[in-house]
Amino acid sequence: MDELQAQSEREARILARRKRIQERLAALREGDHGGGKEGEKKEEIGKGKQQIIESKRRLMRVKYRTDQDVTSVRAAGDDRENQHRIAEEQTRQDLRAKLLAEAEQSARQNAAVAMRWADLFSIEVPQDLYTEIEAQRQACERIISSKDALISEVRGELKKKDDEFVKTLKRQAEDIDTLLQYMSRQFVEMQNAFKEELDEIENAFLQERSDLLESNRREMQELFDRRSRLEQDFMDRYLAAVESYQQQLEGHRQMDAEEYHILKIKLETDIQNLEQHLEAMRATYQLNTEKLEYNYRVLKEREKENSSTIESQKKKLSRQRDILSSLKQRYAETDRRYRDENMRLTDEYKRITEQFKDLQSKFRHFELVDTKKYKEVWGMKESEVAALVRQLLQADKVLHEQQLGWEWRPPDDAVFTPVHSSGPGGSGGAGGGGEGGDEEQDEDAAARAREQEVAERLRDGRNWGALGLLCDEAGFLLDAKAKHMIERLPKDEQGLVKAEGILRALGISDGASFDSLMDALSADSTVEMRAKGMGVPAARITADGEKGERGPAVLVHPDDAVRRLKAFVEVYGTGPSRPGGGGGAISGPLRVQGLLRRAAEREQEFWARMTHVISDKGVRVWRALEKQLEKYLGLLQERSGSLRDVESLQHQNNELRALLNQYLSSRINEELQIPPTQVI
Repeated sequence: MDELQAQSEREARILARRKRIQERLAALREGDHGGGKEGEKKEEIGKGKQQIIESKRRLMRVKYRTDQDVTSVRAAGDDRENQHRIAEEQTRQDLRAKLLAEAEQSARQNAAVAMRWADLFSIEVPQDLYTEIEAQRQACERIISSKDALISEVRGELKKKDDEFVKTLKRQAEDIDTLLQYMSRQFVEMQNAFKEELDEIENAFLQERSDLLESNRREMQELFDRRSRLEQDFMDRYLAAVESYQQQLEGHRQMDAEEYHILKIKLETDIQNLEQHLEAMRATYQLNTEKLEYNYRVLKEREKENSSTIESQKKKLSRQRDILSSLKQRYAETDRRYRDENMRLTDEYKRITEQFKDLQSKFRHFELVDTKKYKEVWGMKESEVAALVRQLLQADKVLHEQQLGWEWRPPDDAVFTPVHSSGPGGSGGAGGGGEGGDEEQDEDAAARAREQEVAERLRDGRNWGALGLLCDEAGFLLDAKAKHMIERLPKDEQGLVKAEGILRALGISDGASFDSLMDALSADSTVEMRAKGMGVPAARITADGEKGERGPAVLVHPDDAVRRLKAFVEVYGTGPSRPGGGGGAISGPLRVQGLLRRAAEREQEFWARMTHVISDKGVRVWRALEKQLEKYLGLLQERSGSLRDVESLQHQNNELRALLNQYLSSRINEELQIPPTQVI
């Protein structure tokens, strides 16, 4: 089957080769028929190109004729090989049929012989047994003789193939000699044809060259004259442009050199820092490895020591129990003594608290007065700065539109946004309801009312869980003295006093701020999102406010409590209102510090906007414009001097012309033999 497939592929290649030869012959015939049309275009194409076309056509005909001779040898060889393979395949099929027939016949004979061997064992007469054995031997000889005949036939086929192989080699040698002869003759003919056509092409091109040289000589003379005029004009423009470009190139070169130097220093510094960091990290990793190994060995040693320590601790535990009984007696005596001292300190604490509230009310009054004066001075200076900036922007607009011819884009209106636009209550530290705190009695009454609200919420059992979490996680807000005083109180009062101290440190002064704190300590609070500046739906904020009034159902995890408190201070410590709609905001030191920091940041942003109202690019444009205007002023001054010189020369020329006319019109010229009028 493989040989049949190879034979079919070979026949397909032969057919494809014949098709290509036919297409090439058709192309040559079309080229011959189109010779008449090409003859009409000889004058347009040119003698050299026309000769090349004719030479190619002739060479193609010669090549085709010689290729046919060479191809005929190969085609004849392929045809012989094809016929040989067909006969070979037929022989192979016949031999295979014979082998199959002989195998089938031999199998039947072997089966018959094998069946008769069993019958031989039942024969008891020697003569009959001999006769049967002889018959079996003859049957075996017939099988062997048929196989020997087939073997001899196969050997004859092999010998025949050897003879055919020798004959095929001889025919191939003859074909190769014939092919070499044709190829040699093709080479000689193609070489002679190429030489002849090259000579013809060279003669045609020489004739065409002489004609073109004559016509080009005349045309070149005209072009040279025109080129000389254009070169003169171009040289004038070129020199002017070169001078301008050299100035620009020198400026760019200086700028690029500075930028390259800065970038090079920066990159070298970064490389050194990274190398140092790499070395440090390697050393750290090595040190950590050694530490871990050392710790492992230490732990193994400690494990051994702990086993012995456990035994000793058991003995020590029995001794400590005895000591505990004695300490309990001492504790009872000390507890009675400290209760008395606690009562005394409680009275002193209440007295100091009243003094602090009085001082706080005075502080609120003076803070409002100072804030009002500061804002008045700030507003006056702010208006002056805004006026100067507007003058600067007007000057920038004039430079852009009148001097540069550019489109001027005004800055954003937010540049002139005033810093203190929310009224005095925006930076106050005590009041959340406006400026109605002129009377100290009303202020004290409002403060007592807010403290009463906080006290009521502290006694509400729904808030005890959140207050306990606040005492456990925010105890660091209390100073050392307050902690020491709280530790002396009874256990049932310590939690309440500690919660009041933490609320006072956070600036919780009314019920609304207390509810906001309880909401911040709930598990589903949005105070962190508001601290990050993310938007929160109004419905969600209202729900949070209502939930804060009822007390949080699920508290935040203790690990997140400090972060919630920080977010709470950032959200409710920077403005007078809270999302729930109430008027209570955080008061106290934290809120005052937050408001002062925000006010300082807004003032820094205001001065930054004022100082950068003209961008760095605009400043560079101003400097470049100033430099060019100075050059333009110098040029105008130089032109003014030149104009004055021209006017002076014109005046002198007019005087000389008048004097010359006077001399020419004088009567004395008539007395001269050669008057000046005849010479001029």
